[in-house]
Amino acid sequence: MKKTLILAAGIVSTLSVKAQHNLGIATGNWSSINSLYLNPANIAESREKKSVSVIGGMFFVDNNVGPFNAGNGLVVAVGDGKTNDMFAYRNNSKISMMAPYFNIMGPGAVYRVDNKSSIAVTSRLRGMNQFNFFDQTIFHAFNDPKYTPDENILSLPRDFAYTVHLWLEIGFTYAKTVYEKDNHKIKLGGSFRYLGGIAYVGVKGNTMNAAFTKGVDSFYASNSDIQYGSNILNTFTYQGNNFSKNLVNLVREGNFGHGIGGDVGIVYEFTASDPEEGNDKKKRRKKKPGYTTRLSASICDIGGIAYGKRVNTNQVINGEGYVTAKGILDNVKNFANMEKYVEARGFTATTRKRNTFVNMPTHIKLGADYHIKDKYYINGMMLVNLASRRTWGNSFYNQVSVTPRYETKKLTIGLPITYGILSRSMKLGTGFYYRNFYIGSDDMLAFFSKSQYGINLYAGMTKRFYR
Repeated sequence: MKKTLILAAGIVSTLSVKAQHNLGIATGNWSSINSLYLNPANIAESREKKSVSVIGGMFFVDNNVGPFNAGNGLVVAVGDGKTNDMFAYRNNSKISMMAPYFNIMGPGAVYRVDNKSSIAVTSRLRGMNQFNFFDQTIFHAFNDPKYTPDENILSLPRDFAYTVHLWLEIGFTYAKTVYEKDNHKIKLGGSFRYLGGIAYVGVKGNTMNAAFTKGVDSFYASNSDIQYGSNILNTFTYQGNNFSKNLVNLVREGNFGHGIGGDVGIVYEFTASDPEEGNDKKKRRKKKPGYTTRLSASICDIGGIAYGKRVNTNQVINGEGYVTAKGILDNVKNFANMEKYVEARGFTATTRKRNTFVNMPTHIKLGADYHIKDKYYINGMMLVNLASRRTWGNSFYNQVSVTPRYETKKLTIGLPITYGILSRSMKLGTGFYYRNFYIGSDDMLAFFSKSQYGINLYAGMTKRFYR
């Protein structure tokens, strides 16, 4: 796996990077281009006349096996892709992790069309490097070919998966207030995106029995039913782990995938009547924002990317035999070499060009925002995964967040507090948005605590034009 991790790690090392959902600022009313990713309906009646995204970046790591090492972990994440030194492995025999996820926001803009509707054009480069349900012994062996177990171990992994995926998005969003009566409003919004697949490597393991012997780097694999696929393995050369050369080679080959995706959302707002205003709607509209309570629901990252059989290859490996992690890693970069290697050790390998669909990390976001008083608010959000974790594609992990914030037209300060289901731990962050610049984290405790399971950072620049 170490070789395939270079795909994600190399990209991160060459670009400035942003956080998972930017909760410290995206939950506010003066950050339309960030908030549309939480719910596209959020930009209806945008508080800004227009907003132009210049650049933004996000970086996110999470896992279920042990604390994140903020010193070594960040170096590993942007270095050689070897994750054995990224975490302190303490819990769970089955490893699930996102290491890393990143999101680069390119040029984009939100424009308020009238007092009810807004449109947006956005662009992003995204990458996810994700393991799900991997046996810890097998994981260590493939991340460190020199690894040998301290005792005899029989590993029985079932239904495990790995996907590293890099893709480009270009999107269009439209949102409008479709109902307004008395103290109630309903807003609808949708985003449509072209998805351009740049590179992916995926592994699906249905079954495998792996017998490790104490002090020996080889293991005996039986009952094997493993499939892996990629649009890049036959074109990647791994020239001394030089990612820039490999990326140029990848672009030159042009083995890209294509797809469509998007988000849909609904927002309900209730505005409590002010005795001094009576039922005067014009007076209520002058208040920014003009709501007491806001409820929202959205389905995000719908769709996927199809890699056609002209550019994509899949291989299925069955049978039993002795193998080494080093032997597999030396041959996995080329399907022909891999087929020759495993068949020489008693396995059967079937390689063919075929269409493959890589899923987006589809999920639901449910939110509530309450205007406490003056410039103070509190937001609650729940994220629920909808994507399968046992096939090609990526997914987000479930979480529940509460974000108190202070906001004015030019300044937003948020303090997201999150419980992550994957790591079963609390995360604390902070976000600052002043004029046209923002910076923050949804998960920053790893800098101060040795028991934190992940980390998250974001920053960006957006030129805002006020009404």
